[in-house]
Amino acid sequence: MSLEIFPLLTKSTYLNTAYVGPMSKDLAVFRRKHEYEYVQNAGDYKIKAYASLEETHNVLAKFFGSTPANTFVIPNFSIGIRNAISLLPKKLNILLIQEEYPSLVKAFEEGDFNIHKIPMQPEIEVAIEKRLAKGDIDILALSIVQYASGLFIDIEFLKDLKERYPNLIIVGDGTQFLGAHHFNFDTSPFDVVAASGYKWLLAGFGNGVLLISEAYIDMIRKKPLALFNLVFNGHFNILAIASLRFAIKAFEKQDFRLLMKKKDSLTQNAKQLLNDTGLIDPWVLQRAQHSSIFILKGEKGVHKKLIKNNIKCVPRGKGIRISFHYYNTDKDLNRLLEVLKKD
Repeated sequence: MSLEIFPLLTKSTYLNTAYVGPMSKDLAVFRRKHEYEYVQNAGDYKIKAYASLEETHNVLAKFFGSTPANTFVIPNFSIGIRNAISLLPKKLNILLIQEEYPSLVKAFEEGDFNIHKIPMQPEIEVAIEKRLAKGDIDILALSIVQYASGLFIDIEFLKDLKERYPNLIIVGDGTQFLGAHHFNFDTSPFDVVAASGYKWLLAGFGNGVLLISEAYIDMIRKKPLALFNLVFNGHFNILAIASLRFAIKAFEKQDFRLLMKKKDSLTQNAKQLLNDTGLIDPWVLQRAQHSSIFILKGEKGVHKKLIKNNIKCVPRGKGIRISFHYYNTDKDLNRLLEVLKKD
């Protein structure tokens, strides 16, 4: 069924969702119809788009377990996170990971904050807890899933932190997380989560989602409308926003929880087999939970071999990053292993 929905899957072994999610045939048809409405109606097309914003935010809020008034569709992660950060009080102490996603780090470095950093490590939770124990950190900001390693932060650990540090604000980059895992924002430890939609949400370019908590609202001492006015200052990409709404509804129609169970099963199998063959670092198997993103050991020659054999992936650091979504199969995993074993 996935081959029918995503034509790209018939042309390659696609293990590159962490870079760009493929576009479905259904979304492509929807976008053509949407653009045709623009051709026919112009001004009315724009009026309808503004009128449908509330519906879009309701769809997003339902899917991500958030409050509609605290849920925003954004152009991308980088813009959305900067909008949220711009309303924070100045001189706050921010804890970041050194090897963090550059756009998240730069967003805070551009502001008037006191930045503190800790190095990335397999047991990052231990390092975070040790640094927070000093008692001077106001905001912990990190990617829920690390783009360069696939490390999945222990969310139960973060919940425990919130209990012990009730004034701590936790900001999450969800670009490698939302759409790849079931998530309920209102019961999570996060106060801000922002994500682009073109990866795991399979929504194409120019859209994303921003979620905020009541604790964040209390900290900025403004109503959510202040953030809404920032996000929608000027016109917005009507087609991109409609694409995100379509993609979320498509997840719901296909039973998103069931899709994630399928993905998680493949991920566990991949983790074990890749570890058994020495293709990933041992710490991956040692962690209680890992994402479906893996960094394969190997230099440029390994990446070239994979690309030559039509396996889509990208270099990251000293290795090659692969990633599995719900449309990937054991066949894809076996194909990967077969090519890697070739001389």
